Amino acid sequence: MELVTKETTMVIKRNYSIDLLRGLAIIGMVLAAVVPWLADWPGWMYHAQVGPPDFKFNPNNPGITWVDLVFPFFLFAMGAAFPLALRNKLESKQYKVMVTGLLRRGLLLVFFAITLAYFTPDNLKANPLVNYMTALAVFASYFLIFLRFDGTPLRRYGLQALGFILIILLGYYHSEVLGHTFDKAKNNIIILVLANMAVFGSICWLLTANNFLLRTGIIVAFIGIWFTKDIAGSWTGALWNFHPEIKWFYNFAFLKYLCIVLPGSILGDLLITHRSVTNNAFTDEERPRVRLLALMGLAFVCFHVVTLYMRLLEVNLIGHTLFGVLFFLFFRNNDKGQFGFYKLLIAWGYTLATIALFFEPLDGGIKKDPSSFSYWFLTSGLAFVFYIVCDYLTKVFPNNLLVSSIVKNGQNPMIAYCVSAFCITPILGLLHILPVFDYLSGIDPALGLVRTVVYMLLMIIITNYATTKRWFWRS
Repeated sequence: MELVTKETTMVIKRNYSIDLLRGLAIIGMVLAAVVPWLADWPGWMYHAQVGPPDFKFNPNNPGITWVDLVFPFFLFAMGAAFPLALRNKLESKQYKVMVTGLLRRGLLLVFFAITLAYFTPDNLKANPLVNYMTALAVFASYFLIFLRFDGTPLRRYGLQALGFILIILLGYYHSEVLGHTFDKAKNNIIILVLANMAVFGSICWLLTANNFLLRTGIIVAFIGIWFTKDIAGSWTGALWNFHPEIKWFYNFAFLKYLCIVLPGSILGDLLITHRSVTNNAFTDEERPRVRLLALMGLAFVCFHVVTLYMRLLEVNLIGHTLFGVLFFLFFRNNDKGQFGFYKLLIAWGYTLATIALFFEPLDGGIKKDPSSFSYWFLTSGLAFVFYIVCDYLTKVFPNNLLVSSIVKNGQNPMIAYCVSAFCITPILGLLHILPVFDYLSGIDPALGLVRTVVYMLLMIIITNYATTKRWFWRS
């Protein structure tokens, strides 16, 4: 199966490894949402702060699980895409195109975040039939809004306007006719964060496109704001609390995720700088050594998740040091060509993970929620290392069905993210299949996984079909 690419004027090829990283992240996000919330299941299947037996949020429970990696990995992939998408425009001084593009993307993602939250069937208050039909209509409208149609401007923008009109009419019907109040402050927080990162992350990259030191300085400046924001009368406090009435689309606190997005942008810049080697396939001589490095990288990621979840902090520090020795020994004799590039990635990843461990005791230990520097820097470091795993898989198994399916999900993340709630659930609900899943879960908790498997397979199949047909949703 061929991997789908998009025609581009950039001199570097499309990076399937970033697509794979993004695809794994989006699949992980959907999987975390459809896994049964049952006390019988182990805690590592859920967010570390929200797990069995009661699934109540506990901010005093430190640790991370695999679920806590998927969103930061997606943010990291977003950051890596900034240089790949904007470098040529910056060098050709297409400033107007970049500014209008950033504003368009931010506004569309805010719209997406608000409408996702309002129109999801579980949120609507009408009878199930109306709710399911509404969700399907919204899903169809998203195609009109987010697809890039060919033809005249009248056709392109006319179809997009039609999509907006349909959603506005549906919103009017549910809010004014059925009495389900619309509140713009209620949104899908994940998409709203992505909207803020798409704008502010891109701006930060544009301002530091040729200067890693300045980009790192932005992160250090944010650290200063974070630790001084609660000082009475401080300008950093005023900046942090700027205009609370606009927090329905902007919140300075969201900028904490720049600690993940900006390191991701460094990966994107490194890919461009080293494109003469990163675009090459592995030689027969390189392949076994890359396989070993990928296994080491995967072990590095798993080790940190397991030991921090189990709170084996001494084991974590000792193991982290040993991994550093192993990486050093590996690159002592492997530092040419692609290995030289991988050496840079390991250096960035290991350094960020090391910094994260120095922050680990802060606020009672590493947590996704409320998150802090240990979480942001560790997940950034792990993403650097895990990219090597993705690079190995896409170059060694480019036509593997599983790998290419995940890549295609990564190329169409907006569809992958909402297809479960706005297409799969309504269709299964209209076919009266959802009660069957509930019945199976009542018989045996293990049968609750039937729903999970069905949802995941349908999500991957539908998204793959859309990608193969080149139905890309673009903000």
